[in-house]
Amino acid sequence: MAMGVPHPEMQEQPPANATVARFYVDLINILQAKVKGNLTEAESGELEEVLYHLRMRILDLQPAATNNHPHATRLQA
Repeated sequence: MAMGVPHPEMQEQPPANATVARFYVDLINILQAKVKGNLTEAESGELEEVLYHLRMRILDLQPAATNNHPHATRLQA
């Protein structure tokens, strides 16, 4: 939901929040480190793929989050 994707039971789309989304992806990354060696090769591959796709979605959110953030620094051309 932090990425702006509604739960199937929700009526409207929640606002995207890249900071919160990044927190949860980082949390999953910590989980991946904790279970390393205890997963099958298929489970490990699945987790890596999920993390990759989540990170790519966060990158899609970053420009919107940066542009709307009051303390964001912008590069001058």
